[in-house]
Amino acid sequence: MSDNRIEGAGHKIKGSVKEGLGKLTGDRKMQAEGAVEKTVGSVQNKVGKVQDSMAGENRQLAEHNRLHGAAKTASGAIKEGVGKLTGNHQMQAEGAAEKAVGKVQNAAGKAEDAVRDRQHR
Repeated sequence: MSDNRIEGAGHKIKGSVKEGLGKLTGDRKMQAEGAVEKTVGSVQNKVGKVQDSMAGENRQLAEHNRLHGAAKTASGAIKEGVGKLTGNHQMQAEGAAEKAVGKVQNAAGKAEDAVRDRQHR
């Protein structure tokens, strides 16, 4: 899976959450920024799909780890930020932990890619 697909998925998730938070809080600027980021993520994801189809790569496990890791990192960062914003220390800590788990999972996917790339040389 190309980096564009992974990053695009992360932007789509982050944009959706940001847009939802904007709606929830009545913050139109945040809502609009979220909608833009979601759209950018969709476009980036489609570019990645084209790259993948041209390369013909099949990296399902690494894709899963990288995609889910990116999503956890993004959602954890948002949760952590909302916790800071609202003064909810538990939410802030949960977000920081989720973000750390996502980074580790993403790194595992990258390591799997590196091993696979070395085996194909």
